[in-house]
Amino acid sequence: MENHYILRKGIILFGILFFFTGCVYGAPATYQNQYYDSFFPASDDSTIATNLGGLKTEGDILVRSNGIREVFGVSGRNIRVGVIGNGVQSLNLSQNSGELSDVDVLMAGTGDEGTAMLEIIHDIAPDADLSFHAYGTSSDTFKVAVTRLAEAGCQVICDDLYFFRQPFLQDGDVATHIRETLRQYPNLIYVTVSGNFAPLHYQGTWKSSEPTMLNHTCHDFGGGDSAINITQLPGEQMIATLQWDDLWGNVTSTYDLVLRDSGSGEIIAISNLTSGGAGEPFEHVVYLSDGKAPEKVALEIVRTGQGTQQNMLELFIRGVDPRGVEEAFMKDPNDSIFGHAAVEDVITVGAVEPKPPFASSSDSSRGPVTIRYPVPTKRWKPDISAPTNVNVSGAGNFPTTFPGTSAAAPHVAGVVAQLWSAFPDTPRDDLKQIIYDTCDDLGAPGWDETYGYGLLNAERAYRVLFDKKSPIFNTNGMLFQK
Repeated sequence: MENHYILRKGIILFGILFFFTGCVYGAPATYQNQYYDSFFPASDDSTIATNLGGLKTEGDILVRSNGIREVFGVSGRNIRVGVIGNGVQSLNLSQNSGELSDVDVLMAGTGDEGTAMLEIIHDIAPDADLSFHAYGTSSDTFKVAVTRLAEAGCQVICDDLYFFRQPFLQDGDVATHIRETLRQYPNLIYVTVSGNFAPLHYQGTWKSSEPTMLNHTCHDFGGGDSAINITQLPGEQMIATLQWDDLWGNVTSTYDLVLRDSGSGEIIAISNLTSGGAGEPFEHVVYLSDGKAPEKVALEIVRTGQGTQQNMLELFIRGVDPRGVEEAFMKDPNDSIFGHAAVEDVITVGAVEPKPPFASSSDSSRGPVTIRYPVPTKRWKPDISAPTNVNVSGAGNFPTTFPGTSAAAPHVAGVVAQLWSAFPDTPRDDLKQIIYDTCDDLGAPGWDETYGYGLLNAERAYRVLFDKKSPIFNTNGMLFQK
């Protein structure tokens, strides 16, 4: 009789949960119409980007984490979550306002994107232990942050970093380090962002344009177009990064990015960073428009020498309004995920808008990911989507509405902490798969390159985990444990 009572009690509680989440899920949203830049580095290295963006959401309610917390008390207890970001410079202000509890700060950094990420996790999993480590100024210091947080006992690590001097088309040392860390710590789940680089992205195979210059050839983007025409507004800093599919550290083809004044044809910026036979298949050019009127510029990919190799080229442009870029071929969102976000065992998170049909944020990077070494393959990223533009305290000079995939990823980290605290014996791969399987499917049925498996649904994942652990009865009334 007691076992029957326990089972009935569980069913009643889930009925309460369904009613509660069904009511709040459809509640009208209130949000501010604000825009923030997508590039806020802690250092002046333009090859490192955090992932702030520009769309709006409600956060806790949309992923239904509030329901399992308020009805079942699932609050992240006994789980330590580590965050890697630019800094927690105003952490004390957030704590004094009641937005955050204690945080074990291993390296404080500068800025407050880390503070905002921690606030989101704390809202979802208020009893989770929190740690923070700034990423520093390079990919090497970032790897140190990963190691130190794992050594500190974090079962969940969440970051929002991209390194443009890591390979686009193969795994680099950051991806390898995270893969090895996950192998070393089997009770660790790593969460990162898909990135905010969908608006200005190009991927294609090298094609010589006609006519060619002496020992230099421009790339034909298609239909004879050999340049990307950009109207750059005063104060905009254009950042263009090109990579190609030579093996990292063993370059056999040489390319440059050339920026010209559209009117005169004069070269105003050029990258010439690598040489054949060595180095990295990487070119990077930065140009600040500091005049009083818009500038019309043209960006070209130029190949040095007369090689015949048909390299795959991948180009990102940041720092300019996409509306100022004329060519549609430079606006391909597909395959715009790279770096450690492409690691198979990492949870890679895209961002969605706050209202049905929960369309993907326009800047949220999409998959699949093309890998050329060691074996050509596709990786099926992103894994999952979560909301962006949740309210945070705005400690320091950080915006009070937190946009971009940088805001989406902490929602997933918080829900992972919730679920693992409630079901601590669940193996990490099982937990991840249940989270994927219970998403609210968006886009094409099943996994797709825009939403992954869909919008995170904490309540549905909790129900599946609960069912796996709850008592059941056979037809003879005998009690069994799943």
